[in-house]
Amino acid sequence: MGIEKPVGQGFEVIQPRTWTDPTTGQVVAWDERVLVLRSDKLATCQQRGLEARLARAERELGGLKPQAEATLDSLTAQSQAMLEQHRVSDELRAAWTPQTEQVKRYLKRGRHGPDSPCEWVTTTRWQLTVARQAEAIETCNRLAGWRLFVTNARPDRLDLKGAVACYREEWQPERGFHRLKGGVLAVRPLFLRADQRIRGLLLILVIALRALTLLEFVARRSLAQQPEPLQGLYPGNPKRATARPTTERLLLAFDGLTRYRLDQGGSISYQITPLSRLQRRILNLLGVPETIYSVLGDPLLDST
Repeated sequence: MGIEKPVGQGFEVIQPRTWTDPTTGQVVAWDERVLVLRSDKLATCQQRGLEARLARAERELGGLKPQAEATLDSLTAQSQAMLEQHRVSDELRAAWTPQTEQVKRYLKRGRHGPDSPCEWVTTTRWQLTVARQAEAIETCNRLAGWRLFVTNARPDRLDLKGAVACYREEWQPERGFHRLKGGVLAVRPLFLRADQRIRGLLLILVIALRALTLLEFVARRSLAQQPEPLQGLYPGNPKRATARPTTERLLLAFDGLTRYRLDQGGSISYQITPLSRLQRRILNLLGVPETIYSVLGDPLLDST
């Protein structure tokens, strides 16, 4: 059995917390665990990102060409805005130094002698000095990869390693919230005003969300046990295959199924669009019998 390669380091600090109910005055106390974790992969990514931002900022600052009427305040504001845009205002310093020069300019054309009328014109050239702040960069690199997590779960229920594993799976519940925020189960726009009706609507949406999540989980679990991925879910690219389909695409594959009502001289019959190979396989992955569609041909289901 191989030894697991460490992916980071961390420790935890326990902080006692209290909360007072503003209505009853009851005091609730608990221990809050602050998990201080460092991911080696995230640290490397952040350090490379900082170096890339520094290089881009230096390159763009070097391309600045001050106008003749530019002032120190305007140039400083321009370079500072560029540093803030690349998020390196603490790690990079840009300083403008004026270089003045006086040039004699004659007022008349032609040959000029020592007594020819002239004037002295002062011109200003701006020199930019860009310097990296080694201490700030070192601090940023040293803090790279560190993050704080908070939980009130007991250590015997969720240890430090388990907390990291849970966070890495956080994207799964986040996908559910995304569906409620703007997906097929979007809460907004909400036209209800009564609290009871709002709670009822949210309850229905949460139940539907659980159904979508369950369908997706079952389909992906079944595909993980089969050698062939699922094809035909992507319009315009029928050969594209996936082993991790979304519920939305699975349901969209059943779009177009039609139940026909045939009236032939008082004799009423029903027909259902035949299931395609893709639809039959999806039902098989979900463990759903095909008869749920064949029973739609039963006249007893007709409400008319």
